[in-house]
Amino acid sequence: MFALRILSAPAGWPGAAALQALGFLMWAVVAGYLLCCALLRENRSFTIRGHTVTLPPARMAFAQLALSCANWLTIGTVIYVLLRGQVGYGSVLGTLLVAAVAGVITHIPAGLGVLEAVFVALLGARLDPHAILAALLAYRALYYLVPLLLATGVYFSLESRARTAGSKP
Repeated sequence: MFALRILSAPAGWPGAAALQALGFLMWAVVAGYLLCCALLRENRSFTIRGHTVTLPPARMAFAQLALSCANWLTIGTVIYVLLRGQVGYGSVLGTLLVAAVAGVITHIPAGLGVLEAVFVALLGARLDPHAILAALLAYRALYYLVPLLLATGVYFSLESRARTAGSKP
């Protein structure tokens, strides 16, 4: 998204070229990771600042990449649907990825507030900022709260079954 400039930066924003360079750098990192996983047969472990990192086999690395891409595409689709298709899917996905990078840079858990600020900054000229914030709040509810509620229900169901199974002679 960044390398191909699918997402257009706001007018007068000086970081468009840097964003494109970041996109190419990200491609290089992914390609390097996959190459290392595929080509290294021995010495798959190395230490960075006291942390030992072991590279997975190539098959696992490609599975990681596929699952990660599926996750980001799904998040982008959910937000696109919540925005009712008022902007293109590429713009939504690109904005989401910019927000993810900004969230990593700021070290704020779950990018709370960062996601919203980036979406309003990049899409606010084309959409009502209130509609953007409403869609992002709905996304957060769907992505974080609904799975939590489902997991809580499953947990209590399993605990109830275990308790009744444990009380039978």
